[in-house]
Amino acid sequence: MDNKIILQVVGFIILLLGGILSYNPELVSNKPIPEDTFQAVERRVRWGFVMGIGMLLMFHHQITPYLLTAAALGMTLTLGALVARVMEIFLDGSVARHWMWVAVELVVIIGFGFWYAKQHT
Repeated sequence: MDNKIILQVVGFIILLLGGILSYNPELVSNKPIPEDTFQAVERRVRWGFVMGIGMLLMFHHQITPYLLTAAALGMTLTLGALVARVMEIFLDGSVARHWMWVAVELVVIIGFGFWYAKQHT
């Protein structure tokens, strides 16, 4: 089997696992759900980074050049966190700080995207 296909399958499994754990982090943690809405969402966002690693494995299949890989890693990790944050805002509720972080993450994704495009050419 081709290594690219193996990486895509492993990436999809990791992405799915991150999505499930982002949706229900209590599957692996017995900590009580925080009363504070911001903290309730933040406990889920860390699983977005797992989704980001899955996305990286699905769509970026090289190590070198290193700057291209660094840009792809930054973009996918931030995208995973953003997806988890938006999903959890709808599940746990919203406060203004969440939307500020959504805006910051969007700017970071765009920045990494431009860097990726520049490295890719």
